[in-house]
Amino acid sequence: MSQPDNAELQDSGLIADGNFQEALKRVSYQPGMLLGLEATRAEQEYHRRHLNRHSYWLHGSGTVAGLRVTAKGDDPGDDTTHALVRLHISPGIGVDGLGREVSVFEPYCIDLGAWLTTQYENTEDDLWGALIRDGYDETDNLLWLKVTMRYQDNPSGLQPVLATDINASTDAVKPSRLQDAVLFELVAEHPDSALTGDHLFASHNALPAWDTSLANQLNPSERDQIESATGAAKEQLQLGAQLLYALADDNEALATRESFTLSAAELARTLLARVAIRLTPARELIINPRRVTVDNLVRPFLFNATTLAQLIRK
Repeated sequence: MSQPDNAELQDSGLIADGNFQEALKRVSYQPGMLLGLEATRAEQEYHRRHLNRHSYWLHGSGTVAGLRVTAKGDDPGDDTTHALVRLHISPGIGVDGLGREVSVFEPYCIDLGAWLTTQYENTEDDLWGALIRDGYDETDNLLWLKVTMRYQDNPSGLQPVLATDINASTDAVKPSRLQDAVLFELVAEHPDSALTGDHLFASHNALPAWDTSLANQLNPSERDQIESATGAAKEQLQLGAQLLYALADDNEALATRESFTLSAAELARTLLARVAIRLTPARELIINPRRVTVDNLVRPFLFNATTLAQLIRK
């Protein structure tokens, strides 16, 4: 019996999860109503997307705990000898850019040297050229990569099903479960090219800056409240004004992060760390632990009430 290709199921809900404009619908159960597969899926989707939106709007995206990225390898004693270097990601909890929970309960790793060598030796698609274009820092001779995470479904539990297509296999099987999983990705990106601004909601435009233009959109009474306030109270009112205009009247804030070209998959990516690889003066790639540095603190963090209480007690 051949194994089916269920790759399309891995991101079956990705587009829907990124559609924040769509009103959620749940099944209205009524006596005598005939309900089928579509109703069951609608019921599941309503509760799942409702929870995702709650996490997105009220908590944000980022790391809750763990998910530490480290570069590990045997030090050969110099920085000119090729050596094994692996990127390790520790267990942890996070929320991706579409509000979906990411739970990782076992460590993951990738052979950084094997991955980079594949890009470097590829001539047909010029993968190395793309890495240099997007991640190379000519001033410091560094190749920048970012490590990201996002939620992904993992089809499992294959079971026989009735064939629904003409000439379909008589031994057709489909996954009976969609297991929660995570997708880690390495992406070339120079830090200066990263989107900036107060992106409290990862898949939407940044908050408008507090300036004269925004202040003029408030009515006189609202402006007087802000001008008469001082200290933290004033800053809180200014932030409130920014949130009032976060979703602009023309709805451009829903155009996803200042660009119509970003896909739902790109919006879901959530930064874990930035990796800097120092190249040789001739821009040659040498895989060596002395040439690799990892910065974990550039990622967004989510602080729950218990975590913030620790700061208060200090």
